Amino acid sequence: MEENFQVRNIFDEEAVDQLAQRLRKVWHEFDAHGFCRSIHPKLKTLTFSERNNLIRDTLWEYLPREYPHALRIILNALPPELPDCDISGFGNFIIMPQNDYVAKYGLEHYDLSIQALYQMTKRFTAEGAIRPFLQKYPRKTLAILSEWAEDENCHVRRLVSEGTRPRLPWAMQLKQFIEDPGPVLDLLETLKTDRVLMVRRSVANNLNDIAKDHPDLVVKTLDRWKRIEDEGTQWLIRHAARTLVKQGNKGILTILGYSPKVDIHVSKIKLGKASLKMGEKLDFAFEVKSTSKQIQTLVIDYIVHHVKANGKRTPKVFKLADKTLEPGQAIKISKAHSFRPITTRRYYPGRHALEIQVNGTSYQKIDFELRVQ
Repeated sequence: MEENFQVRNIFDEEAVDQLAQRLRKVWHEFDAHGFCRSIHPKLKTLTFSERNNLIRDTLWEYLPREYPHALRIILNALPPELPDCDISGFGNFIIMPQNDYVAKYGLEHYDLSIQALYQMTKRFTAEGAIRPFLQKYPRKTLAILSEWAEDENCHVRRLVSEGTRPRLPWAMQLKQFIEDPGPVLDLLETLKTDRVLMVRRSVANNLNDIAKDHPDLVVKTLDRWKRIEDEGTQWLIRHAARTLVKQGNKGILTILGYSPKVDIHVSKIKLGKASLKMGEKLDFAFEVKSTSKQIQTLVIDYIVHHVKANGKRTPKVFKLADKTLEPGQAIKISKAHSFRPITTRRYYPGRHALEIQVNGTSYQKIDFELRVQ
């Protein structure tokens, strides 16, 4: 990937041109030149989502207004199905605005649209586009997803899990499932032993979403799944538990084999420097020593208490290490935490804090200063 790559540039002029040519090939009346001319000049100033929406709505302008006719053109212009159970790369991202076209303009054509998303998700995930149908037609759509959970195509099965995630990033929340995740858990029961890692990862991400609102329910579910003699399901359990582990949930720590109570001593944290500028890294180190006569398995995390715009501090837990300590053994751990600007977090200057967490219990905590200059 190029160093200055920006996700929004997935939807560039070349991608728009290729879409126009595919549509023109299956429907000769399509004004490919006008379509591209309506989009190209606007791309430069738009974000990823804005570019996606522009392409979606320009399709509406240049395709026939009769939705069934327009949908046939879109489907006939689709590339071949993805040959592997993999979603890497950006080649088929241009299908995303076409998925969203179905979600926005085809909501009143349920049967046609659902079958279209079934075909489209085999080329590029329709996880965002299925959500308006779950909101408007929950019972009917859940019934179809129950069938798709056993589909032979791995991308269709993944859609069942990813499309029902209550808090899917960059997509509308499904508030009915935030309140009651029961219907989603029913679908995940079918997928929990799926043979494909991509599908199991989606199941784990869905459970991780649910755990943010219903931790006890997820702990109970994973405790039951722990009895399943399937290596893939056991991997799923560990991946689904990551937020609960960071929160120090005693139930999930026990399920994963970590004792909520450990006999250790954590030495004082040593910082590379107590004051750093935006863009620099915070170097820190500490020692963990076992004071037990038994072997202990530890999950070691660190917490950064970020200063927010209002001056208050909020904690964010980061994964550090899994360690097994012999009786009396001591280990030294070091880390460099970056404060390089990223799109998903905004940093504010002020007095932050660093804290160590072992098996859900907090130990040493130390302040440090983050400066703008």
